[in-house]
Amino acid sequence: MLTSKREGEGRSVVAFVLISLVITSFLSTSSSASSDLEYQGSEPCLSIDKLSFNSTAANASITWQTDLGPRLPGSNSSAELRRSITQNLTQFTFEESSHNRENFTLTNLVGSFSPDNSTGQNIVFVAHYDSRYMAERDENESKRNQPIDGANDGASGVAVLIELGKIIPNLELNHDVTLFFTDAEDQGITGGFHPLTWSYGAYAWVENLTEEYKNNISAYIVIDMIGDAYLDFTKVKDTSGELWDTITPIAAALGMMESELDCEGNYGEPIYNPNTTRGVIDDHVPANNAGIPAINFIDINYGENASVFGGHWHTHEDTADKVSSESLGYIGNLLELGLITSAWTLNPIDTNELTNESNQDDNTLETNDDLENNVEKSNFVGYLSIIIVSAILILILVADISLKL
Repeated sequence: MLTSKREGEGRSVVAFVLISLVITSFLSTSSSASSDLEYQGSEPCLSIDKLSFNSTAANASITWQTDLGPRLPGSNSSAELRRSITQNLTQFTFEESSHNRENFTLTNLVGSFSPDNSTGQNIVFVAHYDSRYMAERDENESKRNQPIDGANDGASGVAVLIELGKIIPNLELNHDVTLFFTDAEDQGITGGFHPLTWSYGAYAWVENLTEEYKNNISAYIVIDMIGDAYLDFTKVKDTSGELWDTITPIAAALGMMESELDCEGNYGEPIYNPNTTRGVIDDHVPANNAGIPAINFIDINYGENASVFGGHWHTHEDTADKVSSESLGYIGNLLELGLITSAWTLNPIDTNELTNESNQDDNTLETNDDLENNVEKSNFVGYLSIIIVSAILILILVADISLKL
């Protein structure tokens, strides 16, 4: 009798569990099928006349930064640059965080802007503000152990973020924006394969994020080495494909793609090539590894006809005269236009909503009423099925209880 009772109880429990699983599965399926998130920016050309990024001021910032001297971690120049950033961007709330790495202490600077109507989503713009401690690629061997100016490799990204930060509070955004100035990105070891000796600051920041903070980041966009007077860049490996897809229409609108028409109907310059992908170890890697959607704007051909990671890169020729306000303007306008058009915010979509698609054979289209009827029928069948299955399982449960009584 004890065995039979346990078997009866077991059947009852099984029936109850099955009912719960079926109902839960249906509800979760309905929920997941009804909504999702994706980037849904508006048409760039409708907003291009609103651009206000000041490329001349960005160019002047590069000269000012390099005049400070090498911005090495822990240096007075580094501290002075951080002070200037916070003084210029008063509508941002800044925090510094220091971390011990190798034989130095790095300091990250993070500025946060959150409008009153913020959805909580956060777009993070990233640029390293340190300069290279050695010029290992310089032609003059006697100067290879000396730090470089870092006009393009360091100062250009910072200049763009500073000028972008000045106009962000006036863009009427409905989400948070973070300006992340990373330290010790460019203190890595060359020769051999030492990927973890680069991007110290970015790794330290990502490692200390809460899950909630990470989940609220809709885009993490790195800007590095984009001041080259001969600007060109491509997609970068170990980044978000979905986020990269948002760049093409913006770059085309601004005349940065020679195969696409800009907003005035002219073919653009050969600046952005979405069909080529290059590998780069930079501040996007820690974020991508942590599951944060990240991309990187970086020009790794520095100088006229420069080879990959050639030209003025990591030499004493990386000076303010090698960058241009026009190149800074291209990137600054791209970032501003992306913000204005909400290109990098994630919005819910209804995955049950059927779209009208052209039939190339007979050019027939389903009407909106037909689509709505199909959806309603599908929902009705689903609800009817769950009612029938649940009723059967309830009968099994009642029968088991009756037998035990």
